[in-house]
Amino acid sequence: MGVCTDGSGGERRAHDAEARRKVSEVHMKLGLMPGVPAAQMRDLGFEAVQMFFKSGREGDAGDPTAQSIEAELSPGNLALAAMTLHIDLVGPHGVVEADVDRAVRVVAKTAALSHLRGDNPRPILVWHPSGYPDAAGVDDGAVFGGLCAALGSICAAARKHQIDIAVELSRACSVCSAEGYLRIRDKVASPALRVCLDAANFVPDRTPLERAVRMLGSDVVIAHAKDSRFKENGEVAAYGPTGSGKLDYARYLACLKEYCQVPYLVLEYYQTRDEMLRARDIIRKYL
Repeated sequence: MGVCTDGSGGERRAHDAEARRKVSEVHMKLGLMPGVPAAQMRDLGFEAVQMFFKSGREGDAGDPTAQSIEAELSPGNLALAAMTLHIDLVGPHGVVEADVDRAVRVVAKTAALSHLRGDNPRPILVWHPSGYPDAAGVDDGAVFGGLCAALGSICAAARKHQIDIAVELSRACSVCSAEGYLRIRDKVASPALRVCLDAANFVPDRTPLERAVRMLGSDVVIAHAKDSRFKENGEVAAYGPTGSGKLDYARYLACLKEYCQVPYLVLEYYQTRDEMLRARDIIRKYL
């Protein structure tokens, strides 16, 4: 295992140019997490679903099959916005090989769903780290090196299978800011490494909103829509649906349109139909 070095800046620029060409005439469309019957979604204004592999390194037996995913989407003629894997990749002393092996297997499973990708130039696998290793004696340098090595191996597989690996940044996880992602990207050096942008996960305490979207720019291949509220000490009090917190959605969506090429914006953290529809209407106002 090692850091990928075969993705030069020129390759990334060509990769980005291809993506821009493929989505330049595509307007950002709305998607949901699983739960709403597929047959109802288009009438409600949603055209895609983000779905999930089983979390953790031993999840293979619990993964949905390609056939079951297609069967879930087909009643609404919906696209697969992305697949998702929650897994650490690193522990207190560096890379966790079993996690990396699991992620590489999931890359191949994601590639098999290419025919469902909709407006995405390539299938997307969202990697959501479970959290920063928290143990006595944690070696922060080894954590960073392990992340780079793990993502290098996963991105090598992603390039082979022609998919994108979208890192979901989050304040509580091992990749918690736009600056942190760029540092890892420079080490991994693969055009397959991308971003799932969920501003509520790390704005404004880790990176200010417009700066975050501008810095991540063309690396963003999918975005999420939720909200966050904060305690007086600056810690997050709660996450919730769009409109329930302090995220400036007019500015967020304006920045996404100016700096990114995002086929699908996926809503989350709604608990009721009314919350989902209210979130949809707020977003439509600014699209």
